[in-house]
Amino acid sequence: MSENDRTPDDAPDEPTVTTPSDENSMAVEPVAEPPSEAGPELDEGSEAERAVAAQPEPQVVYVPTPLPPKKKGARGVGVVVALVGSALFTVVYALLAVIFIGIGGPASLAERFSVFAATPSFWMPVVAFLVGYVLLVLVINRAGWWAHVLGGFLVALLVYVVFLLSTVLSAGAVGAPAEQVQQLLRLQLTNPLGWAAAIAAREVPIWVGGLVARRGRTVKTRNAEAHEAYERELAELRARSGAPAV
Repeated sequence: MSENDRTPDDAPDEPTVTTPSDENSMAVEPVAEPPSEAGPELDEGSEAERAVAAQPEPQVVYVPTPLPPKKKGARGVGVVVALVGSALFTVVYALLAVIFIGIGGPASLAERFSVFAATPSFWMPVVAFLVGYVLLVLVINRAGWWAHVLGGFLVALLVYVVFLLSTVLSAGAVGAPAEQVQQLLRLQLTNPLGWAAAIAAREVPIWVGGLVARRGRTVKTRNAEAHEAYERELAELRARSGAPAV
């Protein structure tokens, strides 16, 4: 079929252009969108976040734990008393030596004692007492008077042994045959001067040991009070911090 044979009905539809002047034209108004429901939620969430951010962050406060008190001792006083006791031992030992030397007769007593005082048999027991008693007070520390009474036996034994060895030096028997040295030591076992040194070494710790023992009792009381104060302070800190007591 040719183009001339087409009927008006068969013509292609042309687009209809609608202009604003047409009476039948309809104005398209923009449709307002409903308010979003997420807006208030976001606002409320942001306000909550700002409120949380405005709150001050919790701070951790570290409370220093007090250190336990150090226990005090009586060693310092004990050493001083031992030095005083050594001087006292020297005097007592010298008096006993004068007595035993004077048994042989009062003639030239001062001269004979001066000769004895210059020998190792006099000054070596003095050194032995000083060393022995200082070691004793360092060991017993805060112990009672009974420790000085019992420890005096050990100091006396040490002094007596040192006296026996000092007689070897006094007699010039160093380097002598062993049999000669043994015989000399057996003779000195009954020497009254050796017993005088042992007696003095035994008695002096009893006389002056009470001073060290008194200091030990005082220190014990102070240590107990310091420990009680430390425990109270710890309990107060635990109560304030709410930490369980250990």
